[in-house]
Amino acid sequence: MNTANSGRQTVETWPQDTYILIPSYKSADILKNFINTQLTDFVPKNRLLVVDDASKDGTYEMCEGMGIECLRHEKNRGKGGALKTGFDHLIITKKARWILTMDADGQHSPFDIGLFFDKVNRYPSTGICIGARAMRPGIMPPARILSNRLTSMIMTVFTGARIKDSQCGYRLYSAELINSINIEYERFEMESEVIMKAAAKKFPIHFVPVQTLYLKGPSHISHLADTLRWVKAVVNIWYKIHFLTMKNSVTR
Repeated sequence: MNTANSGRQTVETWPQDTYILIPSYKSADILKNFINTQLTDFVPKNRLLVVDDASKDGTYEMCEGMGIECLRHEKNRGKGGALKTGFDHLIITKKARWILTMDADGQHSPFDIGLFFDKVNRYPSTGICIGARAMRPGIMPPARILSNRLTSMIMTVFTGARIKDSQCGYRLYSAELINSINIEYERFEMESEVIMKAAAKKFPIHFVPVQTLYLKGPSHISHLADTLRWVKAVVNIWYKIHFLTMKNSVTR
């Protein structure tokens, strides 16, 4: 990567091997405003990729009109499925070495991009660098503080690594990590799957403090159903990593 003056990231200093990946579902208006008013001040348009997860709200056409590459799912696959599509395209077609993911709802501040770059320049063997949000009343809604602290604690126990924020979608992934694991999940639990598999393969996991801007917009989360699915997925992933892998190695 090695950007000059990476703490103050600009279009001119953008690293050639790094791309922004934005999975989007029914967020066309917010995404258009986010890209136009904030993101393109920091990122060249040819380093942006949007994956439209069957939104049917004009996201694909909006990106096309802005000169931004967009891949489109015909059927909704979930955030994890959109990220997998983006990873495959950027790593295979664009030869990306680093992929920074941001949510389409505009909650991630581009001013923090340089923090990710600084971290991986200091630790080039990083598998994944995750944004750690301030979990304090007045900054984050109380329900999210509770759920984020609980899931991060669970992930810390299951991985053996200190996971400061397991649910933040603002992340810098190395292509080396993505190429080394098999991603099985396609909904939002996929992001926890990658953390667990990175830890199992001994990839360094780092965190940087980031802002979170809570803007008005539709939520696509069914809290009870998604939480139950997340718990089931995490237990299943942990079992596969620690028991099935061990069983396979013994029978060889």
